[in-house]
Amino acid sequence: MTTPVSTWPRTGFQPGGGRNVFQLFCFSTGPLKGDVPLSASRFGLPAPEAMKLVEVRELTRDMDSTWFDGFRAGSLRGVATQALGDVSALDSATQLTAVLVDREDTADLSHLQAAWATAQWLVARGVSVVLDAQTNRFWKGADVAEWPASRPFSLSIDVNVVVEAEPTSPIANVHTRGLQKFGRPDLVTRDVPGEQWDAVAGLVRALAGQLANGVVLRAGDRVNLDGKSLTLAAYKPAPESDLHLNNEGLLITL
Repeated sequence: MTTPVSTWPRTGFQPGGGRNVFQLFCFSTGPLKGDVPLSASRFGLPAPEAMKLVEVRELTRDMDSTWFDGFRAGSLRGVATQALGDVSALDSATQLTAVLVDREDTADLSHLQAAWATAQWLVARGVSVVLDAQTNRFWKGADVAEWPASRPFSLSIDVNVVVEAEPTSPIANVHTRGLQKFGRPDLVTRDVPGEQWDAVAGLVRALAGQLANGVVLRAGDRVNLDGKSLTLAAYKPAPESDLHLNNEGLLITL
């Protein structure tokens, strides 16, 4: 399997987090090539045993066409179009290879490296589009293939900070997607005025970085960040809200 790369550490790790859940859905047209070896040094695998953290399932459209086509319809199609521009590769896909991680919380991020290494390996075998289910973000397979095997951890790849507002609304919800990968709740701020979107997104990103690094925060905690005092409460979606985190959440009050 050749030489592994360095493991991504969590230098701020505190026990008490939840399970680290990560799902990648990798789309291809037809079956994948079978003659590409899984090279640790080529694809960024931290250790051969890290593959034990990953489950790989191959599913064809014929198994459940309605479920399969749901990945390229409705709101997901809008997300795909925004990320990919041209969605023809997604439309022509006939196979989905799922890369699944469900790991107890721990002081390293080898499960992320193993999942992305697997995705790069699948791209080399014919995958053209990758959906990160936790961040709700599509990637072109060609872009994933270009990531260096020895790259450091990048918060911007594994956590998505979203400013979510109606087209003409002067206020927005600013929130994260992706912290489930780290066994941590996602972060939400409600009704942020337009002139504060960038600043609040920066605060949310900074706090998300602490959680990804292993810090544990709970409802009722107060956090001082960049000279601001933040209060955390359990996030409870409003019935009329379109904000579905698919994860527990913490509501930030500035």
